[in-house]
Parts: sequence; C-alpha cells; structure tokens
Amino acid sequence: MTRSISSVFSKLVPLVLAAALCAPLAAQTVIFENVRVVDVESASVGEPTTLAVRDGWIVERAPDGETPSTVIDADGQFLIPGLAEMHAHVPPYSDRAAVDDVLALFLAHGVTTIRGMLGEPGHLALRSELAAGERVGPRLITSGPSLNGNSVPDVTSARSTVRAQAEAGYDFLKLHPGLLPDTFAAIAEAADGLAIGYAGHVSIAVGLERALAAGQATIDHLDGYAQVLVPADSPARRKEPGFFGFNIASAMEVERVDEWAARTAEAGVWNVPTQTLIENIAVNDVDALLQRPAMRWVPAETKAQWMARIEQMRASADGDALAHFVTVRRALIKALHEAGAGILLGADAPQIMNVPGDALHHELEIYVEAGLSPAEALATGTKNVSDFLGQSAQGCLRPGCVADLVLLAADPLEDISSVRRIRGVMRGGEWFDRERLDAMLSEVEARADPTGPD
Repeated sequence: MTRSISSVFSKLVPLVLAAALCAPLAAQTVIFENVRVVDVESASVGEPTTLAVRDGWIVERAPDGETPSTVIDADGQFLIPGLAEMHAHVPPYSDRAAVDDVLALFLAHGVTTIRGMLGEPGHLALRSELAAGERVGPRLITSGPSLNGNSVPDVTSARSTVRAQAEAGYDFLKLHPGLLPDTFAAIAEAADGLAIGYAGHVSIAVGLERALAAGQATIDHLDGYAQVLVPADSPARRKEPGFFGFNIASAMEVERVDEWAARTAEAGVWNVPTQTLIENIAVNDVDALLQRPAMRWVPAETKAQWMARIEQMRASADGDALAHFVTVRRALIKALHEAGAGILLGADAPQIMNVPGDALHHELEIYVEAGLSPAEALATGTKNVSDFLGQSAQGCLRPGCVADLVLLAADPLEDISSVRRIRGVMRGGEWFDRERLDAMLSEVEARADPTGPD
C-alpha cells in the first residue's frame, strides 16, 4: 500500500527538527586580552594576561587556528567572577515587563546569579528560559511558594507541601513566619528525606536554636538572632520582637555575638544578612536614599510606598535603639565571618529602597565597613556561593569555570566601591558591553518614568 507524500513528510519533520536541535552549534570563542584577573581566594590581582572563553566556559586557550568571534582589549582592567544575589525577589512570571526590568537591573550591575526567595510555578519556566538563553538575565535559583503559618498550618499539610514542591522541581523551600515547632520539624524531616534545602525566616515559635539544630540551609535577614542576643532574665524577652527584633533592640548585647556566631559555625548554617534593607528602614536618611542615582529606575508609586513603609515602621521605634540595633548586627556579621560561619551576599531586592543590583553594591560596602576585607566581602557573592551550592565551576575565573564574569575599570581589592565601575558583563559566555548595558538600563528607566524628565 502506497503512502501519501503528506503522510511521509509528517513523519520526517519531527526527525529533521530533532536532528537540527541535536546538531552542535558553531563554537563561540571570546578572548580577553590585557586583563588583570582578581583572585578572591588569595586576595591578589594578576599581571595583564589573556583569558579565553569557549562555548560559555573559561578554557586554557583558544584552539589553534580558530578565529575568535570576539576579542576584547581590557587595557589592564580588572576581571572578577559574576556576583550572586542570594536573597532576590522576582516578580510574577505573568508580569513580563516587570520581570525583564528586574533581570536587566541585576545583570547590568554584575549580578549573574540570583536566588529567588518567593517563588511561584511560573518561575520554573523562567529558570528554564534563562538557562536556555531564551531570556536575558542571570541564572535563577528558585524557591517554591512560601511555607508559613497559613499555608502549612499543621504537620500533615507541611509534609504534603514539601513533597509537592520537591516533585515540582523547585531548588529549595522558602520559610516564612508563623510556623509552629512541630510543623517546622515536619518540614525539616520531609525536606531532609527528599534532599531539598529549606531557607529564609526563623519563626518566633521555632527560635534560632531549633533552626540551627535542624541545619536550616540559610537564615536570612539574621532572623532570630535578636532574641538570643537579649539576656534570658531581661524583660525584653517577654516582648513581641517586632521586625527582626526592632522592639527589643535596646536590650541586645553585643557581648553575646561571639557565642552565637560560634554556635552557628558549629551547626554549619549559612546567613544572608540583607543588612542594607535593615539600615534603610532603621537609620538611613530617606531623602538621601531617594537621591541615589539608582532611584531613576524605580516608578514613583513604588518609591512612595517605600517611604510610607519606613515612616510606619519608625513611628513607634526609638532612634537610639535602632542605631544600636544596626551596630550590633554589624558586629554579628563580623563575628559570624571570623567564626567561620558562612556569609552569603544578599540585599533583598527589589525591596524597601533597595534597587536590584545597586543594593548589592551597598551591601558589599557595609560588609567592608563591618570589618571584612574587600576580598572577603567579594567572596560572599562568589566563592562562598559556589561552596554553599557545591558547584566548584561557579564563582571562579580559572579554566573549567562557567564564564560568568564582570570587567571593572578599577581594582575592587583596593576599594570595594569599584564594583560599580562596570565596563562589561559576561553571562554564560554572552558578552554585554557597556553600550548594551546602558541601552538595557535606559529601557528600564523609560518604563519607570514614561513621562520623562521635567
């Protein structure tokens, strides 16, 4: 029996498409000439050299006889690994413009990895699109929807939610306030059994000691530390702590930070301080925050909401107590680092006065002001992240590392603020020069203020 041409063709098309998809793409080789590589681990800068990137990976050298697709003369400028924002917020997938703006802001500020801390099903699709190069932006590590006192009110719902999110393919679970001790224990047991990490807040009823004992992957915002830094016999222990401890700030004792830093290190739990968020809310001058150049990328409505939130949170707080709160938290950051308790770079952006990418640069500056060296601060967003994730090919600039990197005009080991002097960003081998980054930022600014300047 003969078959029609259309019948044969319909069977051939999938085979042809499959062959096309499986066929190797043409090699893309990028050469950086006269570039100085910043070694975060040794806190040193190399002499001008050549660095080769092939198909998204750093290699020993370009193959003999191959003509590079791009040659970049760095003219003695400085190369660092791409930064990671380990407490990012990604808008809902359905709001494409908002998602693209946030991704563009991160990438343009040298952020090549983001950990989304409030996930949704659409972020799984977004993660795939970013990995495939179908969408411009950093690599996305995503959580599932929040586990909190409302979403998982009991042990049964906790176990079923952990299983559902693990099977859906989220990278980790996000913890929010309101969890009870038995519910938290059920989450921890189920998550450990399914090899999925859980990270985020420390619920008041759970407390820091339980979170450390369970081996929570990360504690974000230094949540839970305020309570244990208050002596057990202090009346403040019986008060509602408030926003990460605002209400008990005056009773926190800096002398207690070393003990809890050591206990954190012993537990092997990492911290994502998001200190910029705390300082914006507690002590920073609001007018000065609004005058930051990065605010041009934020819609007026959002800035007004941020201002109202700060005013509301400061209304019932004592200024001296909040200043003390900031001082103790900075001491805790230094103590955690010195004790060997891992710190991961994170600013909680976009969030109150924190613009994606720009806020991460402020966070690095705070770490240096708190007592870390510039190299140690950079490690929180590069080497530490690769260690935390168990991915030795990330956060590095040697052959065999993923080509996520940032070219800077000045040495960040001399001045950490040099991370702002970006000449270009490479994400997975794709090069974004200054002109391209500026064009992306101009589009974000135009959407933030459609009427343009006065």
